[in-house]
Amino acid sequence: KVIQLYETQRVRHGMMTLGPSGAGKTMCIYALMRSMTQMGQPHREMRMNPKAITAPQMFGRLDVSTNDWTDGIFSTLWRKTLKIKKTEYVWLILDGPVDAIWIENLNSVLDDNKTLTLANGDRIPNVT
Repeated sequence: KVIQLYETQRVRHGMMTLGPSGAGKTMCIYALMRSMTQMGQPHREMRMNPKAITAPQMFGRLDVSTNDWTDGIFSTLWRKTLKIKKTEYVWLILDGPVDAIWIENLNSVLDDNKTLTLANGDRIPNVT
């Protein structure tokens, strides 16, 4: 499974590991990240559980009274990945059950655009 995950991440910029609890998904991800780091490609993760928060907490919200935008957790993490060195790799891991609401918001990230589109109109491209 680690080899399959490795081969998938070589040709895709977004991927999902699915399966029941205890199936070894997390250990497979850790093994691959650790191996790639030992091979000279530093990998680290930023992990969150999207089901533990609301969509505005995840992506951001607009204060209608002041018209101020506040980034959510995912959009903040996404912006942080843009500041890393080109020789480092960061995986944003959404650890939890897949939900139609948050996965729909990630469509533009997972397609060829590789751009996070927020409700305030911001488009944050992944420039890697």
